Amino acid sequence: MSHSFNEGVSPNSTIYFHTTMNCIPDFLYYPLCIGHFYCSAGYKVDRTSYDSFLLLYTKRGKGTINAGGITRELHPGEVCLLDCYCPHLYQTSEVWELEWIHFDGGNSRAFFDYLRNDMPFFYTLLDSPAQLEAIWNRLYETLLKKNNINELLISQDISQILTLLGLSKERREKQKTASDFMDISLKYIHRHLDEDISLNALAARVSLSPFYFTRKFKEETGYTPYRYILISRINLAKFYLKSSRDTVKNIGFSCGFHSEHSFCTTFKKEVGVTPTEYRYRSE
Repeated sequence: MSHSFNEGVSPNSTIYFHTTMNCIPDFLYYPLCIGHFYCSAGYKVDRTSYDSFLLLYTKRGKGTINAGGITRELHPGEVCLLDCYCPHLYQTSEVWELEWIHFDGGNSRAFFDYLRNDMPFFYTLLDSPAQLEAIWNRLYETLLKKNNINELLISQDISQILTLLGLSKERREKQKTASDFMDISLKYIHRHLDEDISLNALAARVSLSPFYFTRKFKEETGYTPYRYILISRINLAKFYLKSSRDTVKNIGFSCGFHSEHSFCTTFKKEVGVTPTEYRYRSE
């Protein structure tokens, strides 16, 4: 059966829809549709909702997802699980080959919540993409042929895919030590002190929710991320004030403050003197 695809989807892409039997038990997973897409610039899906969960597996190229205000790029070998009951967007500005499946049923909601760690979606780089591809191909061929479809075996395939994601999550969490977490976060902060640094962006870089990131960051540094960034900016400003002839205004901008007034006000509150007074006082 031929289908009309969205803009940016190659005609040699495939999509198949599955109608589940009415008598299927509630505890079984079931697919709504499955596809293998070859996409180019212009491909975009922007939905308010599509009642299901969506597994996206990137085989080639690069795509971008956005949900809950957080954006993430997807590269080859990476898998993303989206809650399509909530607003979501995925797109590409280049080439993106992906295999995907919309599914629901079973304990989909509980499994999704377990995987995502309070993030609006779950993503991971698979250690062994071949395992996922083998299961996905079996499921794809079963639905394509539409012969002797066994809902128990289909549910088993979806369950196996979710199990692979769960195992990947566990391995990643064991690998992500406190030193790794802090190294990534602190390097990013100190390299971008002259820019706006959002809590969401910091948390997304280490695959944590903003709440959990803030808690872990304070455990390691003794400061909230906001407080740590502010102190780092003040310390950088002190260095520039003593070692350069740049204006107070320019130093403020170089340290991430949006105006000379906010820089001077914050500096005096933290240091006890104005930037100019600090520059010319004897240590």
